[in-house]
Amino acid sequence: MKKILVPTDFSVPAENAARYAVQLAKALNANILLCNAIKAPADTPIAAQVTWPLMDYPTLKEEVTSDLDVLVQKLCASTNLDNNQSVCPRIAYESARGNVHEVVSTLVKEREIDLVVMGMAGAGGVIQFLLGSNSKEMIEKADFPILLVPYVAGFKKIRKIVFATNLDIHELGPLKSLINLATLLDAEITITHITYREIEIDSKQQYKTEAYMNDVVAKIDHPKVKYEKVWNTDFDSGLNWIIDQQEIDMVAIVHHRHHILEIIFSGSHTQRLSRHTEIPLLVFPPDEEN
Repeated sequence: MKKILVPTDFSVPAENAARYAVQLAKALNANILLCNAIKAPADTPIAAQVTWPLMDYPTLKEEVTSDLDVLVQKLCASTNLDNNQSVCPRIAYESARGNVHEVVSTLVKEREIDLVVMGMAGAGGVIQFLLGSNSKEMIEKADFPILLVPYVAGFKKIRKIVFATNLDIHELGPLKSLINLATLLDAEITITHITYREIEIDSKQQYKTEAYMNDVVAKIDHPKVKYEKVWNTDFDSGLNWIIDQQEIDMVAIVHHRHHILEIIFSGSHTQRLSRHTEIPLLVFPPDEEN
């Protein structure tokens, strides 16, 4: 992993995500690219109805560039104060006109980005995506991994990662990518399948589990991988039980279109998950080739 992209709106959660990304980049010997999506007031539909002057794009671009420069200086200063003697990442920045999804997706392709790191804020028992609805759109459409960093999460050495799976063949590619990341971090991976009832030895579900794990063994080579079954009433309760019972540094899932996003970030699940907002969540797109 060589390049990490960090979208920012200069808020406190965004700055925290950037600090987390810098420390992660040090552990991975990667570089950081900060970015800001500029949407000029003149681009909005209401602009034609406004009589007073609106700030134009060149002026906004200049202000954003200044803010990005200040953020880089702050991140570099905090990195220099760190006692960790690992390689300090190079921190660059860019800004571009458009919404968050457009700007991030373009940069991911043009700059060959390996991972996008962005902030996630929780308030009043409700988890919200930093940068608003555009971020939801990005996760819904993204064909790249996104690490969501809660606004209270501080970086610590990543020793244990839980991969929550529904045993779908389209999750094997993302799992392989996760194992590559874990290898660089010297971290352990626990593959966890949350099931709603006890699986009988001769059941079809048992055969599915064995087939999935056989594929995992055949396609990957990592000494620190283990498998656990968790029986619980539903997915979110099982995931929360795992987080409660074990020292976990990161949770990884595959976002199947119109599925995981709705489960994780809607309704009562959001309120329950918000109790654990100190744990980063790594979201992979499904592997459509399998």
